[in-house]
Amino acid sequence: MFDFNAYVFDFNAYVYEGKEQVNVFQTVKLYAFELACRLFLSLKEPNHIAKLGSLFNIFLKGLLELPINLPGTRFYKAIKATDTIKMELMMIIRARRVEIEEGKVSSSQDLLSHLLTSSDENGRYLTEKDIATNILFLLFAGHDTSTAVITFLIKCLGEHPDVYEKVLKEQLEISKAKEVGGLLNWEDIQKMRYSWNVVSEVMRLYPPALGAFREALVDIEYAGYTIPKGWKIYLSYVSLHKDIANFEDVTRFDPSRFEGAGPTPFTYAPFGAGPRMCVGKEFARLEILTFLHGFVTNFKWELLIPEEKIEYDPMPTPVKGLPIRLRPHQVELF
Repeated sequence: MFDFNAYVFDFNAYVYEGKEQVNVFQTVKLYAFELACRLFLSLKEPNHIAKLGSLFNIFLKGLLELPINLPGTRFYKAIKATDTIKMELMMIIRARRVEIEEGKVSSSQDLLSHLLTSSDENGRYLTEKDIATNILFLLFAGHDTSTAVITFLIKCLGEHPDVYEKVLKEQLEISKAKEVGGLLNWEDIQKMRYSWNVVSEVMRLYPPALGAFREALVDIEYAGYTIPKGWKIYLSYVSLHKDIANFEDVTRFDPSRFEGAGPTPFTYAPFGAGPRMCVGKEFARLEILTFLHGFVTNFKWELLIPEEKIEYDPMPTPVKGLPIRLRPHQVELF
């Protein structure tokens, strides 16, 4: 099985490499996409991952564009990129099926092997086309939103050194309680309460998804308006999270909002809410907190462009990618 901890902690390969200045967004995007490829597909070949990553960038740019399928438009390019991604995935799927049949890999190696060898309660298996579609959206959901959250987490910690020190203290307490070289486990993740409050406040201010569409199943009366059955409803997470009726001093960064019971239910929904809540919530929490642990226990940093402008295309992104100057800890922290 793939060693999640060991890969996340390979900072020389993905973060530092002896460089003093790092573009956070581009570095984390590479890390998160390769992590998703390895976890879901056991895909390790750098050129193959880079090719898929380039196609996914085109796919993402056209995700929320007007559906004008004409050459030159983002939507057209996204459709073409999606078709190419699916063809690449189909080749991977067929090669894996052969490996499973020949006994070269186990059915529990990764998500792809699981999807190929698992049936529903009626004994039906997913088609290769269905598996390719599922993998496509899992690769998308498994790295782009996490990239945005980690990027803004580093931004906010750089802007609030007092919060950074509290996060560092919590993470060091976890490290000191483990044997030398010991890897994080699920119990360690549960101890990162303050760190997760910080991440939650980051997602309140910079939700990785702007919102979500739903369909009215019946006629709805709301605030004097009738929303007919079948109409589409759009919930803006950005507006919800900065509603002055739900949060005091909405623009202030304050992780204490999430202490105790936290915000009122349905006023905070970075992963959605109800029966269609994002199924990747716990994977995202594991990925973000594991990265955070390794990053803060290795580095301090400063933002090279204070007050950097943020654009939404479609994910929130610092326009210059959040360049930082890294400073490895010079003292023995452990």
